[in-house]
Amino acid sequence: MKLQTNNLLGWAMVIITLSFVGFWVPQEERQLGSSYLIFFFHFPSALNCMEFFLLGGVFSAIYLRNKSPSMDLWAVSSIEVGMLACTITLVTGGIWARAAWGEWDTWVINDPRLMSVYFMWLTYAAYLALRSSMDQGKRRELYCAVFGILASINVPVVYYAIRIFGKENHPMSLTLNTTSMKVTQWFGWASFLVLYIGLVRLRRNYYQRCRQLDRLQEEFNRAQI
Repeated sequence: MKLQTNNLLGWAMVIITLSFVGFWVPQEERQLGSSYLIFFFHFPSALNCMEFFLLGGVFSAIYLRNKSPSMDLWAVSSIEVGMLACTITLVTGGIWARAAWGEWDTWVINDPRLMSVYFMWLTYAAYLALRSSMDQGKRRELYCAVFGILASINVPVVYYAIRIFGKENHPMSLTLNTTSMKVTQWFGWASFLVLYIGLVRLRRNYYQRCRQLDRLQEEFNRAQI
């Protein structure tokens, strides 16, 4: 019931964000025409993907400390949702870049920060590939925990990339001049955060049920011998 409420609240907040974007953000403040509005979905997903990747690293570290299978499930669930948010970030960024520069590939090539986001996406794709290539057990949990911690190093690199590598071309340097724009920006972040938390819990429950079914299957097989 709590999970269902979480998901409903998240979707309701996203719908409210759409309403803010459509009706509250002043027309005269909309840069790049209507394509500027994608920022209010690009920004929340970009921020949330880093948060959930970090969370995956934290859960992985806790797993290494106490070897709790539950922490392994929370880690992979957080990373999967982080991958979803990161994919949305790259897709919306590409659409935004197309409107700004007229080219899709410039989105990655011209900005070290964006290249670092793409590299982060590839790193976590490798994490999921590693996990899917190994049989369930302590060995997989250990390898994935170590990988999850190492991969989380990407997050501060991405966050500070614009300072580390220097600022290159970005679709635009946005200036949020009005209260409505600032409220929409941060309400959008909160909306997606609530929605993504619900998805993490949903994935964790799914994996927990799978493990319970596996144990029941093993007990059934032993009983048949």
